[in-house]
Amino acid sequence: MTFNINWDKRGVYVKFRGIVTAQDLIDANNYVISNANFETIHYQIFDFSNIDDFKITSYDINIIGVMDKSQTTVKEKMKVAVVTDDDYVKDITEEYAQIMSNSDWVTKVFSTNELAKKWVLSK
Repeated sequence: MTFNINWDKRGVYVKFRGIVTAQDLIDANNYVISNANFETIHYQIFDFSNIDDFKITSYDINIIGVMDKSQTTVKEKMKVAVVTDDDYVKDITEEYAQIMSNSDWVTKVFSTNELAKKWVLSK
């Protein structure tokens, strides 16, 4: 497992390390959406700031987007913050945001955890 998950009352923080594969991201996503706390959270922070490689394709992110899109009937509103400085991760995140664009799930990219946390906690 190349990630750790930490929950608080309002959201979840997922920290990735090493080489991130599609299966890693799908596994993390499944852990989050299958957790009993999922229905009560307001945000998710996915931190890719200390990874060695990001092996997620457009095809992979489409699968993950479809998974999340199906969750919008359970959890209508969600802030999804992605922490990265990597241009490829930013591009894939934009593809995810496009998949989620007709929902009330808002996705933004941040360069630091502090900025991401400030955004997810804002009204």
